[in-house]
Amino acid sequence: MNIAVVAPQSSHWEDTYRAAAVLVKAFLKLGHKSWLITSIFHDGRPAVDVDAVEKSEGGYVVVEGDVSGVPAIRVISGRSLVPPSVIYLRNFPRVLNAIDEAYGLDAVVVVSSFWNGPEDVARWISIKKSLLTIGEVSKRPFFVYVPVLGGRAPLKKPMEAASRVMWSTLYLPQVLQQVDVVVAVSSNEFYDLRQYRVPEDKIVECRDWVDPDVAELAGGQLERPKQAEGYDFYVSYIGPLDEDRNIRGLIKVAERIASMGNGALIVAGAGEAEEKFRREAEGRKNVILIREHGIRTIASIIRWSLAGVDLAFYEPMGIRALEYLYFGVPYAAPPTSNAAYFITNGVDGIHLESANDIEGFVNWVSTILREPELRDEMSLKARKKATERTAVKLAETLLMRLAS
Repeated sequence: MNIAVVAPQSSHWEDTYRAAAVLVKAFLKLGHKSWLITSIFHDGRPAVDVDAVEKSEGGYVVVEGDVSGVPAIRVISGRSLVPPSVIYLRNFPRVLNAIDEAYGLDAVVVVSSFWNGPEDVARWISIKKSLLTIGEVSKRPFFVYVPVLGGRAPLKKPMEAASRVMWSTLYLPQVLQQVDVVVAVSSNEFYDLRQYRVPEDKIVECRDWVDPDVAELAGGQLERPKQAEGYDFYVSYIGPLDEDRNIRGLIKVAERIASMGNGALIVAGAGEAEEKFRREAEGRKNVILIREHGIRTIASIIRWSLAGVDLAFYEPMGIRALEYLYFGVPYAAPPTSNAAYFITNGVDGIHLESANDIEGFVNWVSTILREPELRDEMSLKARKKATERTAVKLAETLLMRLAS
């Protein structure tokens, strides 16, 4: 089968966008052809020659060695100038039609909400349905939607919150009318979708998001990160560096870890607040920033972590937590991160009271340092929970729906 996964942009760090590439990998692992269809942007910056895309005949270019790590189709796109700055795909129904004519798409998966991708694909699918009804076409692509609604936007961004409410009111119902399957990334999202009267049998509530490439490394030998040499232990955060991720909270964690012994905080990521993070971390030797995004590097950081942490004020997907659990590394997250949905409090990690619950996190770290058998027990339960949670399982579920 030929399967397109559509997202606003690609990313090494942002889970919502990273999930699209993870899903492409999963379809490829199962022997299907799959592409990431996305904008010219990767982590907010152009990833291809913009002129080449603009001058292309169909409004897109195919990139085999794409920075996303998967076969990609980069399409003509732009970014809104007024806040919130949203990436959009230009003339996307026309471009998608050209891609369909070239590759014969059997399924289109759209990831993320609050941008024009879902509504444009829904409109395109509606036309395909009409053409199928009158016999102009013999088949039409299967439409899967991964909305990642993520609850309320942070209150410090009222314009973004208002924009999301408007999008959810005007466009989301239209999109949901056209979908064949909706993938909910949490039980809360499942119930939100039911409020829109989406039939229960159309919703797949799914925790199967572990990157199959990361999973393949879990059983092998991984060297401890060289940057952590000289430290007895470290905790880690992997993800974007922006204001929503509470970078000040991460620095406070490092300060408290330093007082507990010879420990460090490893932060692997990049983003708009990276320079601010560097300034905040200046002079703190136990704060280690790693920008390398290779799969082996990420797997190594996770494998040797005492624990993983997410202190985000807002994280709508939080699937990186599953990769920590897959390696048997306990994880901590606040209710403002969807990562908390994947964790059973006190079993394979902990639920923090809030994104600023530094005390709760460091007390837990102190406990599992003093009681290594407790950490071992959590590790076993984490591994058991996540062992079947690779994205290949989600891909298989979607393909079974397509077959039926």
